[in-house]
Amino acid sequence: MSGLRIGILVDTALKHHYLAYVVVQAGHEIGYTGVLDDESDLPALVPMDAWVVDLADHVELADVVDMVRSESKQVAVMALLEKLLEQTDIPVIVNEDIEFTKDSAEHNSWVRRMLQRLERLSGDVNLQQATSANEIWVLAASTGGPAAVKEFIQYLPAALNVAFIYVQHIDRGQAEALANIMSKAGHYHCRVAKQGTVLTNNTVTLITSGPSVNIHDNGTLVFSKHPWGGHYAPSIDQVAANVARAYCKRCGMIVFTGLGDDGAASGKLIKQRGGLVWAQTPESCTSTSMPEAAIASGVVSRLGTPQELAIALTELKLPVKTT
Repeated sequence: MSGLRIGILVDTALKHHYLAYVVVQAGHEIGYTGVLDDESDLPALVPMDAWVVDLADHVELADVVDMVRSESKQVAVMALLEKLLEQTDIPVIVNEDIEFTKDSAEHNSWVRRMLQRLERLSGDVNLQQATSANEIWVLAASTGGPAAVKEFIQYLPAALNVAFIYVQHIDRGQAEALANIMSKAGHYHCRVAKQGTVLTNNTVTLITSGPSVNIHDNGTLVFSKHPWGGHYAPSIDQVAANVARAYCKRCGMIVFTGLGDDGAASGKLIKQRGGLVWAQTPESCTSTSMPEAAIASGVVSRLGTPQELAIALTELKLPVKTT
């Protein structure tokens, strides 16, 4: 889901102007507009993916309206807002006061806060249909990575009940083809990361050189408008550090074949947070520098070929029961 249909419900045209701007900037589509000024009738609510609401002026009036005047417009507006909030399966953002002075520090701060809330909406909507995984493993690769990761996936049994994030140094235009290859390799469906993707059990989410990605605590992905940090795109270190922050000991990383040292720095953070860092044996790699950098950092607790690492993860997640 790249964008949502957003309904905007406000009590002044000026509020609509500013809210419509941030909705579009966040990558969403405006599917409905309701401006409840003194001359307008209350709208009939139409289905939307989410709503942005600012009825502060009417709500303040409603707080002092004598309840005997139950037919007053202010009370009716309150009822309309309550109806929206009761639709628990549809996110509703109730906006705080807008600072209307453009380019002021207060206005810029409001824009940033609203953009952050709106950028998380796709994930909030997707979480209505999917449950995020409790454990995340980062599969880190560069040169020679597709063959190594494919072999790893081939030897995984179904239903390990973890989510994989596959960070591959590869051109964005090859993402869909690579995802199809990985999906056919074994039991784990691979999809290219999109705005609001939920990291669910028994899936592989491919992150490539497109927009940089943040992983939130609720297991959803949010694209950033900032470029990838460092020398690599995508940045394994950036993704893995994000995972370590959100999942602590409920995460791990496997560093496969590749050029450079991407992943070595974040491996230290994963270990500090209680996670595991494994690496492909250099002699089985097309390019050895990435796993060698991870090994040199002192955080790698297991080495193996892609097949051996798949077997080790299986034994970790599905230990053999003894009688």
